[in-house]
Amino acid sequence: MFSQIDFFDLGEKDAIAKALSRAAQKGTIRRLVQGLYDYPEHSKLLKTQIPPEMNRVAEALARRFSWNIVPEGSTALHMLGLDTQVPARYFILSSGPNREYDILGRKITFLHRKMSLTTIKDHYTATLVQAIQALGPGNLTDRQRKQLGTLRSAGEHRKIVRDTRSVTAWVHDEIMKIASCAEQEEKSRLPVRPAELDQMVSWGANNGHKRTT
Repeated sequence: MFSQIDFFDLGEKDAIAKALSRAAQKGTIRRLVQGLYDYPEHSKLLKTQIPPEMNRVAEALARRFSWNIVPEGSTALHMLGLDTQVPARYFILSSGPNREYDILGRKITFLHRKMSLTTIKDHYTATLVQAIQALGPGNLTDRQRKQLGTLRSAGEHRKIVRDTRSVTAWVHDEIMKIASCAEQEEKSRLPVRPAELDQMVSWGANNGHKRTT
C-alpha cells in the first residue's frame, strides 16, 4: 500500500501523480482514496478483488499526513483477532484532525485525541494495550492470552513488557501473562535433546514402561 509521498524522491509531484493515475486506469494498481493505492489481489473462489486490510490503510494514511495513530478499543480487538466480527466502521485515534474515508464501501474514521499512547512507539504494542483496556480488568481469558502470545516471538514479548512499564498496573500484568504464554509456547516447540531423551526413556523404564527397539 502506498501513496504519492512514497515516490517523492523519484521525481516531481505532478509527474508521480499522473503516473499513478495511469497505472490505476490500466488496473495495474487500485485507487483506494485520492492519493492512496495498492496492488489488487483476487480471490479465485469468490471471483472478486480482496478488500484491503484496514489497519494497513490506516497506517498508510497516517504516514501520508504524518499522524500518530492507534486503533480504538473495539477496532484493536478485531485487528488482533480477539473479535472475529468484521466491523462496519473502523475507528482510529489520531493526533490529526477528525476525518472519515470510504475505502471501497467500508468506513474508516479518524478521531482526534490527545495521544498519550504515542509514548509507546511500536504500533503493535499500542494496539495490544488498547485491546486489553477495551476488554477490562479480569476479562482476558487464558485462551485469548495464548492466542495473543502466538502473534509475536517470546523475545518480542519481553521487549513489549519493558516498553509498557508505564501503563496501568493491571494492563501490564496482563501483558506479562501474555509474554509468559509466548515463552511456554516457544519452549514446547524446541526439539528434545539426546540427553533429555535418554532421561525420558530411563524414567519410562523405571515406571514400568518397556523400551521398544
